[in-house]
Amino acid sequence: MTERRPALLPLLRSENQLRLLATLLLAPERTWTMNELSHTTGVPQPSVSREVARLRQAGVVRVEGSRNNRQVSAEVDSVIFPELQGLLLKTVGPKPVLETGLSDVAGIESAFIYGSWARRYEGEAGAPPGDIDLLVVGTPKVDAVYDVTERASAQFGREVNPTVLTKSEWEASSEGFLEQLRRSPLVSLDLSYSHAPVTVDAIQGS
Repeated sequence: MTERRPALLPLLRSENQLRLLATLLLAPERTWTMNELSHTTGVPQPSVSREVARLRQAGVVRVEGSRNNRQVSAEVDSVIFPELQGLLLKTVGPKPVLETGLSDVAGIESAFIYGSWARRYEGEAGAPPGDIDLLVVGTPKVDAVYDVTERASAQFGREVNPTVLTKSEWEASSEGFLEQLRRSPLVSLDLSYSHAPVTVDAIQGS
């Protein structure tokens, strides 16, 4: 069966390729096992192996280690790395970058991307998404959340609009906006791992 082209960046060959590229190039300091890539991206491991082999052949990733313990990372010395990373950052980047920043903020119980970016992450076709809508649930310091979103906005070239709610507000509110939000696509952020940060300097290759 032919894989569908990704809604967020349809010039790429497949959704699996896009997920792997975004995971690897937006956390360029991290090394991944095949199992970790499969778990993080939701791509079956046989497909991960095939896509990684193609990306390695293209000079986009590096693979080290033995056959049963392969370690995969971004090929940051590639001449196309800065441009490709910048393209991914602006088209599919909010999830890993926000995970990086928010993982260091105490008091967050869960966090989600919603709105147009969430719909594209879920595969819904449409116009390129604009501003990034972020829901943070818990009792963090609001200023700390805004510090993260301001830095992310500068990296994306798009505004990140945070909404901060306590767990009881999120679960109990019958307000129309929140009811509608609960029925809409939500992309959960994994804050258990501090992803390698993607900086403006890295994007510019400096």
